Amino acid sequence: MLREYPFPQAALVSAALLSMALLPIVAGLGRPAMAESGMGAIVKAFCLSAFENEMAQSGKTPPAGMANYACGCVAERIGSGSTIETARSDCRQATAQRYPI
Repeated sequence: MLREYPFPQAALVSAALLSMALLPIVAGLGRPAMAESGMGAIVKAFCLSAFENEMAQSGKTPPAGMANYACGCVAERIGSGSTIETARSDCRQATAQRYPI
């Protein structure tokens, strides 16, 4: 019997993958900064995907370097112990000042 879910199956898979990827981040907030090749790279990859999605939905074309700057900032802040929400907010502000579009 096929069960109906309130969200599309792709969204459930995405949410599961995101939570699996973010769990070690939350668990390791007291640890030193993440290496770019480790968890920092995973955070940056998720951020880049979200960034591209948001830009596409807004119809804006970001300047060269904007995505790497924004997502590098988020990965660095999370690696330094910031919450995801704080890192996102702080980096959004910093990126908007550096790349006004």
